[in-house]
Order: sequence, then structure tokens, then C-alpha cells
Amino acid sequence: MAAFCLPASVPMAAAQSADYDFFKTRVQPIFLKTRATHGRCVTCHGGGNGGAFVLQPLAKGTTDWTEEQTMRNFAAASRLVQPGKPTSSQLLMHPLAPDAGGDVFHSGGHQFASQDDPDWQELAAWVRQKPPAVYMNLKVLKSGDHLLDVMRSFNLSLREDCAYCHVASDFSSDARPTKLMARQMMQMTEDLNAKLGAGNITCYTCHRGDGKPRTVHPRYPDLKFPN
Repeated sequence: MAAFCLPASVPMAAAQSADYDFFKTRVQPIFLKTRATHGRCVTCHGGGNGGAFVLQPLAKGTTDWTEEQTMRNFAAASRLVQPGKPTSSQLLMHPLAPDAGGDVFHSGGHQFASQDDPDWQELAAWVRQKPPAVYMNLKVLKSGDHLLDVMRSFNLSLREDCAYCHVASDFSSDARPTKLMARQMMQMTEDLNAKLGAGNITCYTCHRGDGKPRTVHPRYPDLKFPN
């Protein structure tokens, strides 16, 4: 899986930008909101127990984040969006109901029943006005390869979130062996498509919604292909 991120600590210039101000005043409050049939985003994502989207934990007795914590939340959320493209952004599509185009599974439930939800629209407005992202440590994919669309196809094919391959606080890191394996798998898929025709082989061809592809039929584990 490719690496793409903003630094874990946001430069002061970014923290003084319109992008950051939009996030602080209109987007971040959504993560604290109690919705009718779901818990607050911060309940699962605060403190690093919610996969790739890591919100800062609220200090005991507080109801909002400090400026430093807000800057870190801004970086965490920015890693999961494609500037200008809400429907390519994992932050928006993962908690969206499948009938509205969202992911089949989100452990926190589908926070948004439709793209018309006012909070989803606020997230989308933030994404549309964001400046271009900085992508780092790319080895197979390139910056112009619609990276977030590719990443979402991985999420759906393996039914895993970004933290399956990426270090949640630093997507550019190569520390997780699953990320190194993903690069090999991308290269293998490219080689197969070069022989069989573009688009014939995808991650889903083998994974079928499992992190580890099933290489034998579960009812016939001893069945082998003839030599």
C-alpha cells in the first residue's frame, strides 16, 4: 500500500490557514457530537483504538480539545481525505451507509444514512476546499494515480482499514510488514494485468474480502491443481 500523509505535527503555517480554521470550527465539532443511534466518534477513535483515524483523547473533565490536540486531529483527518474529492475520501465514505455509496462495514456503525446529512455535507465542504496533499515515500504508485481511490479499493477488497498496512500516526512509515507485502502484491497485479489485459486482476480477485486470501477451498482442503 502506498504511503501518503501530512506530518504528525502540523506546521504553524498550516495551523493558521483557512483549511485549518474550517476544520477547527466546522469539522472537528462533528467528532464530539452525540448522534441519535450511534456513539460519538471520539469514543472509539480517541486514543488510538479506532484504526487509522486517531483522535486525541479528551482530558478528564474537559469537553473540547486544546489547540495542540486540534492540530494533531487536523493532521489525522487530513491523511484520510482526497482534497477536492469527498467520495474518494475514506474519512467520509467509511462511516457512510452502503445504500448511499459508503463502505459495507464500519465498526462504529454507519453514522451517516445519506450524503444529504448536514454533518456529512460539512465534511464534504472541507474536503472540497482543501489544498493539494503531499504524498511521501511512494515506491509503486505515483502521486497522479488517484491514490485515495486505490487505497479505498484495498479497504474494500481486504475488508481492512488503513491501519492494516500503515502506521496510523505516520502513513509514510515502512514499519509494518503488511505494507511491504502490499507493494509486492501491487507489482504482481500489474505484471498479471500486463499479460492478461488491464483490469482483469484486482486485489479482490484473490482476497474476496479477507485480509489473507483463501488459497484452498474450505470444504476441499486437500484438492490440488494437476501438475
